[in-house]
Amino acid sequence: MFTNRDKIKEQILFMTTNKHVDCLVTKNEKYQPVGASVVMRYKYSLPGIEIFYDKWIVEDYEDASKMNLPGCEHHDQLVKGSGVNILSKKLGMFTFYGKDAQTIINACEYNNDFYELIIANPLNFQR
Repeated sequence: MFTNRDKIKEQILFMTTNKHVDCLVTKNEKYQPVGASVVMRYKYSLPGIEIFYDKWIVEDYEDASKMNLPGCEHHDQLVKGSGVNILSKKLGMFTFYGKDAQTIINACEYNNDFYELIIANPLNFQR
């Protein structure tokens, strides 16, 4: 039998293939930068569902890693101890970790070409 946790995961994997997913990426000010990496909050809105998580991002990662800048080892990883949070009007709130979290992140970012948009438009921070 499917639990509500399984249902919400399958629902998200199905719904993110739809091109009507709203995405908001903002800098999370609660975390201090570590070297070249900063924490960004990703928030996706689907009908009746909110998905959000915090990830380390390094602006212009390839050049930063060639220069061995500190913080590059965190790039594109969830903040330790955090997971992918899902808030569903019908099924409640769930937090996914590990492999399940990565599956949901991939569905959100790669199914909608958000990853290509992020790579094509590197983050520009005021320094």
